[in-house]
Amino acid sequence: MIDMVTNTHKEAGFIRNIAGRFARHPNQLNQLMQADAEILRYNGQYLVLKTDGIHEEIKTGLYESPYLIGWMSVTAPISDIAAVGAVPEGILLSLQLPMHQNQDWILEFQRGVNEACDCYQIYVLGGDTNSSDTVSVSVTAFAHIKTGEPLLRTGANPGDALYTTAKLGTGNAFGYSRFFDRSLEVQFLPTARLKEMDLIGEHANVCIDTSDGLFAALAVLSEVNQIGFCLQTPLINVLSADALLVHRQAELPEWMLLAGPHGEYELLFTVPQKKRIAFEKSCQSANWEPLYLGSVCSEIQLEFTSGHTAIRCHPSTIANLFYESGGDIAAYLRALMQQQQDWTNDPGL
Repeated sequence: MIDMVTNTHKEAGFIRNIAGRFARHPNQLNQLMQADAEILRYNGQYLVLKTDGIHEEIKTGLYESPYLIGWMSVTAPISDIAAVGAVPEGILLSLQLPMHQNQDWILEFQRGVNEACDCYQIYVLGGDTNSSDTVSVSVTAFAHIKTGEPLLRTGANPGDALYTTAKLGTGNAFGYSRFFDRSLEVQFLPTARLKEMDLIGEHANVCIDTSDGLFAALAVLSEVNQIGFCLQTPLINVLSADALLVHRQAELPEWMLLAGPHGEYELLFTVPQKKRIAFEKSCQSANWEPLYLGSVCSEIQLEFTSGHTAIRCHPSTIANLFYESGGDIAAYLRALMQQQQDWTNDPGL
């Protein structure tokens, strides 16, 4: 049976409770939760904006390297820009840090920001700098779509094929290595998938990034489209090399490496069946092989195979575990383990 108690994505509900009463601009294309970035019609084109912050990652100690903090400050919003198919122009950087922050720290942070901007061919246009007791970073990215239409999170239909730009789980593997076993060496420096969007945009009808992990992304797509997913590729074949390392050494079930709220910034997208052959041929010509995950189904459910267990649950069940744990990392791991035990006893729960 499917657990219908957790039948809504609770983080999405939290966002709606805060932002749902703000008026939308009359030229704004997307409604709340319908796209990875905010999209406005402007002079026959689209202006695209996205603000993202690196706060919890610093506070919890997930990100300690100033270079990584700088790199991710830029990559996080640019990944969302990529998901809607826009071309970025630049960023505004809002930085809070102690007045007497170590100069070596500042130089490494600047190097991370500069090298990320160079990677995406954008610039720091300005921003705001203030002193604070702790470090906190927010970045607003500006982009445009001059031709064609943006990709939203809405528009998926039963029968569509589900893909991701590459194997998944590195973000969660990195989190596990930071919080639970620092002897595990996991490399984490994701790159926003701007290049791949040229092909994706020609064929896909829905796109979202995996910054919050695979199952959180699926929960959002399920809710805004009122659909479900059947993941036909066994999860062991979905995991990245780093995720496989943690899976084996920590003896964690495959699905847990895709469950946490710290993802790998790949793109998750659907392609209508009538476009699937043309899409895969175009990918072959471009010497790129996206990872096929499964298909969209009409029933609001999530089906996948982890290890030797075939699991069927509501799409929000896994995504809600972190929220229900109150953001406590240790409590969250216990909740994951309990869910695994429940599924071992009843995989349809």
